[in-house]
Amino acid sequence: MNLAFCEKISQDVRHVPVMPGEHDLMSDTHDLFLETLRRYERPLIRYAHGYTGDLEDARDIVQDVFVKLSQNLATLDQERLAPWLFTVCRNRALDHHRKHQRIVVMETETLDLEPAADPAPNDAMEKRETATALRDLIESLPTRQREAVRLKFIAGLDYQQISAAMKTSIGNVGYLIHHGVAALKTKWQAHEQPQPVKLKAVMA
Repeated sequence: MNLAFCEKISQDVRHVPVMPGEHDLMSDTHDLFLETLRRYERPLIRYAHGYTGDLEDARDIVQDVFVKLSQNLATLDQERLAPWLFTVCRNRALDHHRKHQRIVVMETETLDLEPAADPAPNDAMEKRETATALRDLIESLPTRQREAVRLKFIAGLDYQQISAAMKTSIGNVGYLIHHGVAALKTKWQAHEQPQPVKLKAVMA
């Protein structure tokens, strides 16, 4: 998300006309917006990318999410902020998918949005192969398991936040993640990799 956009939204939140005595509240809202942007921008992009398969499209979707956040932040329940963000993000991503009628892919090798040192060629190839295999395995999970696994390991939400985002019980979230990861491990072993990787480490 570019700096100019962040500054514009930040200013929009800060400069909404207020009545005398409301400046402290607006300052708190502005600070909350910036903290939410700092904390959730990267997880939201990773999450949206799992639906779009295109990093720039994912960034555009998340930009829309934060525009909507700036319009609704003052009335949102802060305890439900993360589920709200990921629910809006999922709806935007699904709308995008329906509009463009594209096959959804998830290239996990592009999900690290920070610059890093160039890996050795063999390491880079192995990482791409692992990411491709893992992407295919996650996509093969039943819909609800796939969603819970994405929210847990891609978005980094806790069980309570996933429960709110998926509108299901915390117990069912645990069930979905447990069986989703178990299925992934079984499917991974079937690929007969010489050195099986730890799924959690790959998805983190």
